[in-house]
Amino acid sequence: MFKFLWTYFKTYKKIFLAVILCSILISVADLLTPYLTAKFIDEILTAGNVENFGNFIFAFFIISVAAIFSQWLCVILSKSMQIKTTKNLRKDIIAHVHRSDFKTIFEIDMIYLSKRLEQDTTDLISFAIDNLTEFLTNFAVLCMAVFLLSSIGYKWTIIFLVIAVLHYFFYKFLEKTLLERSTAVRETESQYFNDFSENFLYIYSIKLQSLFNDYIAKFQNAFEKYFVAVLRETKINFWFMTSNLNANEIFKILIFLLGGIDVLNGEMTVGNFVALNGYYLLAMQAVSYFMNFGQNYQNALAAYFRIIEIKNFPQDLNGGRILENIYCVELKNICYEVGDRIIFKNFSQTFERGKIYCLVGKNGSGKTTLLNLICGLIKPAEGEIKFNNLPIAEIDMIEARKNLIAVVEQKDFLKNDSLSGGERRKISIKKAFAKSADLLILDEPDNNLDSSGLSELLQNILSDKENKITILISHDKKIFNVADEIIYLS
Repeated sequence: MFKFLWTYFKTYKKIFLAVILCSILISVADLLTPYLTAKFIDEILTAGNVENFGNFIFAFFIISVAAIFSQWLCVILSKSMQIKTTKNLRKDIIAHVHRSDFKTIFEIDMIYLSKRLEQDTTDLISFAIDNLTEFLTNFAVLCMAVFLLSSIGYKWTIIFLVIAVLHYFFYKFLEKTLLERSTAVRETESQYFNDFSENFLYIYSIKLQSLFNDYIAKFQNAFEKYFVAVLRETKINFWFMTSNLNANEIFKILIFLLGGIDVLNGEMTVGNFVALNGYYLLAMQAVSYFMNFGQNYQNALAAYFRIIEIKNFPQDLNGGRILENIYCVELKNICYEVGDRIIFKNFSQTFERGKIYCLVGKNGSGKTTLLNLICGLIKPAEGEIKFNNLPIAEIDMIEARKNLIAVVEQKDFLKNDSLSGGERRKISIKKAFAKSADLLILDEPDNNLDSSGLSELLQNILSDKENKITILISHDKKIFNVADEIIYLS
């Protein structure tokens, strides 16, 4: 996981080093404070020495200011790196999804996928940014705190290590369960958000078909699964966090019991007793960090596995030959099935420049599937597709779709929802013609067009007919009249 993350962090190495430096300064300040406090108390109470009073106050002031400034700078730099790194990770995943296999993509609910990616990328990068520096500094603090505990008395080090080891074994016992329940919460939360969003995304169809109860029930069912998963995770987290608290309380009791006896017997100064509490607190904070690190690591691991699952989506197979133009598209003996349903069987058709073709057929007859085959979005189970007598597998279809193929989709791909259906349709058609593509595909172009708009469309099709291969999907007889060939799909 960390090797994967480093490819994104190495871009910000200078910021990363600055964060480490700030963390070190904060740790040094934390370690110095108990030591100076012990010296201060012993000089005031034991020696009755007040000459260095001002020096101690000045030292505390400098340490506090340095620690506050370091914490401020660390937070700013960490947040900056977190936001930029998360953006870069999301950008790479989006690019991967864009070029993933067509069939894989359209079997996934995109609302669910977007929520899942938003959550997982945020959690993974946040975990890494927060812990890559803290892991090292907490390890250093733990070692130093244990050393300082031993300087007061070896028994304190032994007691601390026994409690820390028991704490570690308790975590290992819960480790697998923490990962399983964290993953379950992520999955059910993504589905819950998806079913929640559908109630707004499909509001028109819900109202039109009176599907209120169906969608509310679906939302409620998703919530119940999410609720159960959260409760199960909360229970295991409670026992895990309770172990931290119990370890702290046990050690505090031992400090006050054994340390108090040592002070009364004159075997320990009051200053050292205060320092003992401070060193213990630092050591246990480090131990608690590592225990929490283990829990957070399982959460991050769940996010990482889900991201890698998407990164493993099969990619479109795209050739390397770039076409300068398209003058002929040939489909020969094409076979294509969806599940058990045969869409095409030994279908053959040639599309040539200078001709207009009209595809006609009922819903489900394969009109859109044929367009997807021509555009290289899907591949036939059998048969050949050629552009200019070149197999489609050898052609860079991404570049071809970008520069040589213009498509007006059945549903207009425009973000401006304030326009009327007719206006949106006209803009989509104008964009397609402005592309000056060699292959023009119009899927139900007469949708939402009035008579004048349809007349203008037909005029544009005919005026540029000789320079294009034009493929239309329509049931309008006026469009049939301009077609050189009508292809009936059953």
